[in-house]
Amino acid sequence: MGEFVMTTVTIGGSLADGEAVAGLAAAVGRYFGEADRLVDEALVGGTRLILEDLQDHGMTPDLDACCQAHGLTYKRAWCARSGVFEAGLRHWRPGLAYVANEAADDAGEPMITLAALRNTQKAGTTLSDLLARLDEAASSAVPPLRLLGAGGDTGTAA
Repeated sequence: MGEFVMTTVTIGGSLADGEAVAGLAAAVGRYFGEADRLVDEALVGGTRLILEDLQDHGMTPDLDACCQAHGLTYKRAWCARSGVFEAGLRHWRPGLAYVANEAADDAGEPMITLAALRNTQKAGTTLSDLLARLDEAASSAVPPLRLLGAGGDTGTAA
């Protein structure tokens, strides 16, 4: 039996074509309802795709893989399950060599504990470096979802 917790996935970036849109919608549909509508609304509205629902341990591996395959920035955050695991988040963007992990509050925004703060200080991390790392994990760091049309112009879903 799984541990289902509220999970929020925020996705953004550029999709190359309708086939990529269909692939994203299929991956979204494995975890979240109304995938086609939500993807289309984000594309038409020029907004980030924001998905929320209960997921087992806050995991969406097929959706994460789809985002990476299409070069889409994503952030996946999950709430804590008391006595089992803490709230956290994972995020990735094109150019990032790994999927980054951060502690998170139950709203899905990055945070750091006093112990972790002391460890980063001992490791020689500056406050500016730490703030930059946490800023990359914030929801606002995910760009809007868009479809590239002919000549690289932003288009809408067909």
